[in-house]
Amino acid sequence: MLDEMYPPALAGMLSDRGYDVVAVVAMPELAGSPDEAVLDAATSRGRCLVTENVRDFAVLARHSTHGGLLFVSAERWPRTPAAIKRLADALGQAMATGGVPGPGEVGWLS
Repeated sequence: MLDEMYPPALAGMLSDRGYDVVAVVAMPELAGSPDEAVLDAATSRGRCLVTENVRDFAVLARHSTHGGLLFVSAERWPRTPAAIKRLADALGQAMATGGVPGPGEVGWLS
């Protein structure tokens, strides 16, 4: 599940490659929700949450169960239109090689 900072086009790019990816912004029931609700929704759906919001989600991860968190550095993986394909490639590679954290795990997109 892609956190709210990511455009639905990124989820579309990954879905077109055969990956089961959803974007929070494309889910009316979650758009604009507090971080706790987003993490709970990802967990209840058995999904890892991909986010740049390390400050808030690192704290939540320490104090709750979750379906996995994959942190992304905005400096290394910008969300600009020109760079979004590169981010899609990196996320696709992580999913293809098992580089996505599972339940209770936290990782960084490399």
